[in-house]
Amino acid sequence: MPQLLTTLALLGLTLLLGATVYESVVMAPNYERDIPDSISLARRFLERTTPAHYFRVIAPLTLVLLLIDVIVSWRVQDARVGLLIGFAALVIGDAITFAFHYPRLDIMFRQPLGDDADRLRKAAREWSRGNVVRAVLLVIAFLAVLHAFAMIVGGAAIR
Repeated sequence: MPQLLTTLALLGLTLLLGATVYESVVMAPNYERDIPDSISLARRFLERTTPAHYFRVIAPLTLVLLLIDVIVSWRVQDARVGLLIGFAALVIGDAITFAFHYPRLDIMFRQPLGDDADRLRKAAREWSRGNVVRAVLLVIAFLAVLHAFAMIVGGAAIR
């Protein structure tokens, strides 16, 4: 059971990391290229669905999987540390999302565009930089959980 849970947690982290990097490499430069026109275009493009629809499913699911994995794998001390680090990094990333990213996304995509292009530029630039921080946290989480997986698999092979 721990191997399956850790594998699913790794899958969730991989999905989150890939989407976060995609946002940084593809979406962020497009948001920032010609503000306010680029934000207006992004608003029209993201009318039907947004990255939030993806992240609001995968992130909580991955958190729950990691929490259950910590509980189930608790007796494997070497795995426990990696799973706790992965869980903590994901929680910190979510806290940053709610406290830092959502206010900037609100400025970029919900509030009236108005005439304050500097405010939009600042929000887009800060969101982009903050997204790099989230990506780093996801890399830390992934590597920590990958280490835990190696400890779980190694322990199973010894038994």
